[in-house]
Amino acid sequence: MEWETVHHLDLRHVGHGLKPLQPHAAVFHPSQALIAVAVGTYIIEFDALTGSKISSIDIGSPVVRMSYSPTSGHALISILEDCTIRSCDFDTEQTLVLHSPEKRSERISVDAEVNFALTPLQPVVFFGFHKRMSVTVVGTVEGGRPPTKIKTDLKKPIVNLACHPRLPALYVAYADGLIRAYNIQTYAVHYTLQLDNTIKLLGASAFAFHPTLEWIFVGDRKGTLLAWDVSTDRPNMIGM
Repeated sequence: MEWETVHHLDLRHVGHGLKPLQPHAAVFHPSQALIAVAVGTYIIEFDALTGSKISSIDIGSPVVRMSYSPTSGHALISILEDCTIRSCDFDTEQTLVLHSPEKRSERISVDAEVNFALTPLQPVVFFGFHKRMSVTVVGTVEGGRPPTKIKTDLKKPIVNLACHPRLPALYVAYADGLIRAYNIQTYAVHYTLQLDNTIKLLGASAFAFHPTLEWIFVGDRKGTLLAWDVSTDRPNMIGM
């Protein structure tokens, strides 16, 4: 495929200050030619083919992580610097607070990492701070489930979260290289992705899923890439 044109997204007039703001988060829509960009406290949606701005919403605080909701075609779920989780619906231009921190003064620093996962099978978001030992689940729609702490069976620092795009599985990666698959409804353990004692993952920094086969790819922070076939109850590592 050959690109014939380049489109520039105009972010010069976002906000009310004199100094132009830099974008700090962006995400593509999974099935439409749309891109959402976070600048300051604003989230702006653009047509990715023409570069034209479609809508702009002031969400109240800078975005730390965001993703289009897999259960709603035109809504973003975002974790903000003030530790709130908000839904941003571009069709209605409305925002909804899904979760507020217990302490009003709590904030996410620029150095902090937030683990964040969405599933297309339920209107929920799983999240937790990097290297803490708990995962919280909240609803992504109005009237959805209240915040619930998931008590995993391992008391170890958690370094990443991911949801399978087709199966009811939440993957929780631990700092020692262990990856557990939990059922997204019961939180019972499905299986464990584990290496032999001679190989150690330096955290699981990235997950990717094959579009048709039940293969999972995991990359760690030192450059190792592993692949597992999870089509059976006893996953098999197929490559490293």
